[in-house]
Amino acid sequence: MSSNAGPGNAGLLIALGFLLLLSLANSYYIYSLEGEISALKEEVRELSGPLGLSVYSQSDPPRGSITMAQKSIPIVAVSDDEIGVMGKMNLRLIPGSNDILIDTNPFSEPEVQYAVKKAVAVARSRYPGAKLDMDFVFNFTSTRAQLIGGESAGAAAAVLTIAALEDRDIKKDAVITGTINEDGSIGQIGSVLEKTKAVSDAGYKYFLIPEGQADVIYYERQVERRSTDLGFDIMRSKYVPRTLNISQAAYEELGLNVIEVSNIDEALPYFFEG
Repeated sequence: MSSNAGPGNAGLLIALGFLLLLSLANSYYIYSLEGEISALKEEVRELSGPLGLSVYSQSDPPRGSITMAQKSIPIVAVSDDEIGVMGKMNLRLIPGSNDILIDTNPFSEPEVQYAVKKAVAVARSRYPGAKLDMDFVFNFTSTRAQLIGGESAGAAAAVLTIAALEDRDIKKDAVITGTINEDGSIGQIGSVLEKTKAVSDAGYKYFLIPEGQADVIYYERQVERRSTDLGFDIMRSKYVPRTLNISQAAYEELGLNVIEVSNIDEALPYFFEG
């Protein structure tokens, strides 16, 4: 009987040893993963700068139950199939420590988060030395886009933040697109034609675009026909560059006023009374 127990005990010891090694390996993996997560969090904190930048989901809302101000502004984006779509950017000011929080539904790319951070910095620069004990809570609604991408909502975010800080009503007949720079200047964006159509279809009166983007170059297809001695024609296609002035075409065909603006101060009169 003792001779039969030997191999069984040896097998049991091998199995226990294997489980022990597996447990140690798993513990080391978890330890390493926690280290990587901690390092990533630290990197995000460093990148967010002095204002701070966080994201949150609707199931995990930001702290604070008192709304100091709440404003909304329309935004225009382009879907994956290159169709202009309208949306809305909302901002709540709540008591806090100058954190910027962005809702993750729909998911926003890092470029959007960076644009919002710059927009808040531009708005706050209008009040040098002022101590603003509040958090800036942004979210996006009423858009068919599953992914909010690019920095083209930066100018709208700046207008929205100024409206919230000054508690001013935003007019309902204007839309703006453009990136925002730290000095308040508005930078260029893409898909101007698609966005112009979406703004027009939504019934707005004014569409503000970055300076220098009213003229759009497109390519018109032309077909040349050449007869041959063999009794058939040769068709040759070529594309000729043409320039379309969006401001003129949009007003004549759509009744939409497309206006170029170079900085945030030029844009504000289209959104605020007085």
